[in-house]
This record gives sequence, C-alpha cells and structure tokens, in this order.
Amino acid sequence: MDGGDARSAVHMGGFLSRRRYDPPSWASHLRPLPSHTFSLGHLPTPIHRWNLPHLSDGVEVWIKRDDLSGMQLGGNKVRTLEFLMADAIENGADCVITAGGIQSNHCRATAVAARYLNLGCYLILRTSKALVEKDLGLVGNLLVERLVGAHIDLVSKEEYAKIGSVVSSLLHAILPIREKFARASSQWIVNDHG
Repeated sequence: MDGGDARSAVHMGGFLSRRRYDPPSWASHLRPLPSHTFSLGHLPTPIHRWNLPHLSDGVEVWIKRDDLSGMQLGGNKVRTLEFLMADAIENGADCVITAGGIQSNHCRATAVAARYLNLGCYLILRTSKALVEKDLGLVGNLLVERLVGAHIDLVSKEEYAKIGSVVSSLLHAILPIREKFARASSQWIVNDHG
C-alpha cells in the first residue's frame, strides 16, 4: 500500500507504537501468547460514576469509558485490534480482510486501524438484496471507511447467511470478491468482531 509500511507510521505520544506484550498473571498460561501489540488507542480509559436518580441506597453504577479510546476507532474494538493488527504485521500481511454489516463498527475500526498502520483493507459488507448493486453513498461508517481508502464489496444478507459469516468462507464462495482479493499480495483475515 502506498505510504510505506507499518514501521513508518507516525508515532504520537506512544500512539501507533509497537509494544511488547506482557500478559496479566491470569492469562500467562494461555498459548499461543502474542509477543507484541500496536498501540491504537488512548488507554487506559477512565471509569466514571454514573449518578442516576432513584437508585436504592448503597447502589452505585460505574461506566468504563471505552468511547474515549479514540474517536475513529472508539469503543472496545480498539483493544482487540491492537492484537490482531500486530499479528497481521508480524505475519507479513500488507492488507487485512474482514466482514460485517453495512454500518459495522468492527469494519470501520478495522479500516481505520489498517490505514494508521499503512495496511490495505478489504471489507465485505452485508446489506439487503435490493441495495447490493447500488451506490450507498457517504453516510455513517461507510463515509469513514471510504475516507480511509478501504475497498468495499457488498453482499446480500441472504448470501451472507447461506455461506456463513466466516470471512474465509465468503472469499472462497463469491467469485468476484475472491478475484479482487487475490490481487493483494499478502492478506490477513480478521473474522467478524475480531
């Protein structure tokens, strides 16, 4: 992809930096353990007390503010993508492929993370049969995905359900998509929702 590789990405205060991964003690027995992650969010995010009216005495509600992890990636998606993108780069990928709904936050976050790390991104998005052949314009997550240069292919919900949501199944079953992705020199599949 133009712009170099992930190692040439701009680092801002640790953002986009490659970090060694030291698992917490409760996860140290898991195998395989990732060796590194890429810092894709502004973490840790704060925990705020939510002052709700009419709570019983002694009841408190606290909210983990993962929406503050970064505007483009937002939410909990960034935590998973830090591992998945590091794995893709470590395995020599120059693009990532994933699938989801037409306004999938997972797909948007994957496309933005790929752009940050100078990887290509291919998205297989499901929508209604009537909309598969139409230009859906620049709305919501589609706008962001197009702005960051993601390659987008639409499939009907029926076709998606028939094949299954596993990206590799979609690639093998849908000829035009398979031919397009075959042109990418080194692909890495990120299954739905990481």
